[in-house]
Amino acid sequence: MVISRHRLPRSYRLGLTGLWLAPILLLFLALLLGCGVSSALADPRLLLLLGVMAVPALYVWREGVDVLSGGLITRVHWPRYHAYETLDNWYYDGRPERRVLTVWAQGGQKVLECRAGQLTDWPALLAALKTNLRYRHWPT
Repeated sequence: MVISRHRLPRSYRLGLTGLWLAPILLLFLALLLGCGVSSALADPRLLLLLGVMAVPALYVWREGVDVLSGGLITRVHWPRYHAYETLDNWYYDGRPERRVLTVWAQGGQKVLECRAGQLTDWPALLAALKTNLRYRHWPT
């Protein structure tokens, strides 16, 4: 059961999706204006290229952090589940120029590093971390 999902705000995700899809639309429009409607637009090589170019636009909708009762699912590069038992501590640097949350695993490696403005429902994420992990007052 997902307690809360933390993603970029919808307006940011829409803007990023538009930026990623703009080159695809421009390429397709240039092909239409240059060659007109033809069977070349259905060429699998072109469609594969356009599909690969669209992957980041689709990915930005899934990126984020899911808070579960037993751990966190981080979707930063690859989706990964981190049980609270495997996590060691966390630190939130609240200085105005920083505002960065960092979560470490028991081995000392960083599991998550993100800024407060990058995720929705920031207080719920901090509350889950306060409940389930010890707080590191200053990173070493």
